[in-house]
Amino acid sequence: MKSISTLIDDIYSLFTKSLPFDPQDIEDFGRRLATHVSNQISRTQKPTLRLSNLGSPCDRKLWLQINRPETAIPLSPQTRFKFLYGDILEELVLFLAKVSGHRVQSEQKTVSVNGVKGHIDAIVDGHLVDVKSASPYSFNKFKSHGLEDDDPFAYRVQLGSYLEANQDNPDLKDKDTASFLAVDKTLGHMVLDTHGKTDTDYAALADSKRDMLALPSPPDRPFAAKPDGKSGNETLQTICSYCDHRFDCWSDIDNGKGLRTFLYSTGPKFLTKVVKQPNVIEVNQAGEIVSPPPQPGDPF
Repeated sequence: MKSISTLIDDIYSLFTKSLPFDPQDIEDFGRRLATHVSNQISRTQKPTLRLSNLGSPCDRKLWLQINRPETAIPLSPQTRFKFLYGDILEELVLFLAKVSGHRVQSEQKTVSVNGVKGHIDAIVDGHLVDVKSASPYSFNKFKSHGLEDDDPFAYRVQLGSYLEANQDNPDLKDKDTASFLAVDKTLGHMVLDTHGKTDTDYAALADSKRDMLALPSPPDRPFAAKPDGKSGNETLQTICSYCDHRFDCWSDIDNGKGLRTFLYSTGPKFLTKVVKQPNVIEVNQAGEIVSPPPQPGDPF
């Protein structure tokens, strides 16, 4: 039996050898890839409370996702393709793990904690593994074990809830630790980022999230706007600027006109307060030009 500690080296070693692949493994792999493509293109699943969003740092976002899904900014084809690419990388890594001689079990197994369901990626050599594809910047956080101090997407809660849900799974031999198998999707590097079991009460967390989601209106925003330089303008924090419910969340700001979007050379900036009109194009939520940049001498 191989050990999880050699997983990455064993996967890389495949590219220096000439090994025959089992035709059935190849067929199964191709079928799973086709399923991912089909699911991502025809995705119609209604948002629900799941183990993957149980640790969401923004209850307001979670409330909007589940209670007002129609107000979300539609995912662009480019974004959906990016998510599909992540699914394909996950399948590829687990396929290569099998081919390199590691035991891969419980793939996409449905699990639950206090009625909240989720799907794990796999248990490899008796160890729970969650595969994450990442940009080089995000990959460094896994490589440096940085999620211990900075985990904006609550990945550790997700991983911990998966570990909790599998305590009675006979495939799981290591009951106390679980790992992210992170893949740098640009450079091809991989790292195993291992975390120990915590004392989080996931059942109580599930109950508190259900109670919050049953509220008649969304909770208050946990993240305030921040100053945009010295202009007097205010802009969204980074975590809010990536939220697909940002326009609904920040609508009717102090009975004003709501969130405004300005296109800078470094990317869009979402302003919650405009004291000084930016000298760039403004667009609406649909991406249509609201106003061109002001010209010299224009009043504001």
